[in-house]
Amino acid sequence: MPRKPEIGNIQLYPLNRPLRPSDRNGYVLKFYCPLRGLRIRKNCRTRDKREARKVLRECRERLLNGEYVASGGAITAREALARPPQRWPRPAVAPVVDRGPTWDECYDRYRKQRGSRVREKSLVDALSRIQLAERILAAADEAGSDAGLYVRECFTLERLEYLQERLLAGDEGRYDYRSPNTVNSTMGAVMAFVRFCHRHGWIDRVPPVEKLDADEVMKGRPITPAEFERMLAATADVVGTAAAESWRFLLRVLWETGFRLADVMDFAWDDDRHIHPVWPTDAGLHPILVIPSTQKNGEHQEVPMLPGLESLLRAIPQRDRQGWVVNPRSFGRTECERMGKDRVSRVIAAIGKEADIVVRQADERRGHRVKYASAHDIRRGFAQRLVDAGVSVELLQLLMRHADFATTRRHYAGARAVQSASLDLRQRLAAADTPAIAGGLKGGPEPVPRLTEFEAAKLKALLASL
Repeated sequence: MPRKPEIGNIQLYPLNRPLRPSDRNGYVLKFYCPLRGLRIRKNCRTRDKREARKVLRECRERLLNGEYVASGGAITAREALARPPQRWPRPAVAPVVDRGPTWDECYDRYRKQRGSRVREKSLVDALSRIQLAERILAAADEAGSDAGLYVRECFTLERLEYLQERLLAGDEGRYDYRSPNTVNSTMGAVMAFVRFCHRHGWIDRVPPVEKLDADEVMKGRPITPAEFERMLAATADVVGTAAAESWRFLLRVLWETGFRLADVMDFAWDDDRHIHPVWPTDAGLHPILVIPSTQKNGEHQEVPMLPGLESLLRAIPQRDRQGWVVNPRSFGRTECERMGKDRVSRVIAAIGKEADIVVRQADERRGHRVKYASAHDIRRGFAQRLVDAGVSVELLQLLMRHADFATTRRHYAGARAVQSASLDLRQRLAAADTPAIAGGLKGGPEPVPRLTEFEAAKLKALLASL
């Protein structure tokens, strides 16, 4: 987020990772320049983080004591001595070039506009991707050559394709590679920002950036019932004996609902503002789950409750049916009243690793790391169980709560089609392999019709006359 224009407020980039060969300018300072009246970036001229921090401290001191302004914008005393005397002061009359609004100005407008139109979680995710793009594009600028970023200069086809390439190369990330799906997701948030700027007339057109070719396959795979039992068995080794039962209950709820992790952490007994069960009051009716419109697809839905979940919930004593249905117990040094979704996700992934359930093998050609079973792979296992049971794709979409039927069809309809084709193929091959019977006649798959009483009596009389 843009920082307040206050003297001495300096940020060092990159923040939480070492430099890569792609960071050609080394560490960079971003701060408010009183000479130019906006935030600028300055190269520290070093790739050593300790030296960069020394430059940061000296620059802050020069900003506060006035030496920065007196020297015409030198961030260190050494730079002030080396600065050519003809560079400052600038000519009294300089050509004025309208470069349009800065990135920070447009970002502020976008954040305020989207804040009243989308869910908070969606907004945070989108803004984090836009900030990632800003850091990558800013690192590509030559130090001191630009007073901040301008959207008119950033949102060209050439710069956006460069951003796409650097995202794929893993810039500003933990690893040296991002999958095409992840890059497309990040670019989707950036392009939404680009279209916003175009609607307000800050850029002339929306560049036609093409998506990267991505595999139309799952990032993991459905886990089997046997693998799920292994996860239950490995739970105590990860969370400890005291907390194990609460975590096993969480895993079983995921297994019986197919919930996303955010949904299962929003599952309440008696609060209609959250996902909650509704128990029938009349005979012949079945319990259901009510999902409010705060879910991912933005719709208010009522879905059937599977028998396994019903048995799991009815086993809870009535006196305990209040508050959150799922509340995994914290353990280790992070004792807290209720754990966050991200922490729960990491613990489930650790359980999958402890159980040694690999859902995707490492692939150096595609830059894929080995992936162990996660909460979403349990969700995939839920869907696969329903597919194996013969549930229609339309009903599966309702239970999985996909916003687009194409998502359900792409990932699960193929499994149904393959199983149906396999069954048909086996039946036909079995019929073709039926051995011949006496007299040279061959049996076929069609059943032999039964004789009527009149036909049976006539056949007996004919046989008796022979």
